[in-house]
Amino acid sequence: MHFGIGIKSGGLCRIILLTSFTLFMSTLLSAGLSHADEKKEADDTENKEIKELMKKLDKHYKAAQERMGYYVLSDSDWATLLKTGEVISRLTDRVLKEFVPPDDKEFLKFSQEMKKRADEIYKSANEKYLGAYEDIQYSFGRLRNSCKNCHNHLEIQIYTDLYPGQSSPE
Repeated sequence: MHFGIGIKSGGLCRIILLTSFTLFMSTLLSAGLSHADEKKEADDTENKEIKELMKKLDKHYKAAQERMGYYVLSDSDWATLLKTGEVISRLTDRVLKEFVPPDDKEFLKFSQEMKKRADEIYKSANEKYLGAYEDIQYSFGRLRNSCKNCHNHLEIQIYTDLYPGQSSPE
């Protein structure tokens, strides 16, 4: 046989072994890459879900924030505060069940604090007792702190326009 290169005794065996080894390794590597691709896809889906969840939280947070400082609240304002407490509490439940890593005690602590404060806002807005609005303002401030502390813990910059020259870590 003549293939344009000289094959000495045992050379054919080495070529077959080398080819087999190369095919074996490429199969292993491609299997590993497909597993990594699947994991990346799952991570991307989870990131997309939590981003959507955070947008909903932010929408209701801002609606309540607009009413902080009022001293005469309309029925619509009370309804907004009630809805804010309800929605943030429900969405925080979802964060606690689906997104808190089991080894991240800080994230867990801040999420539980957020849930507690949202429940307080809901309760106060629902009962409208004398001093309820002041309690809502207090709970809203504590809610704001838990959000800020969690974002700092996760190194997520919220208001990029406040800090020119610093980019968001997204």
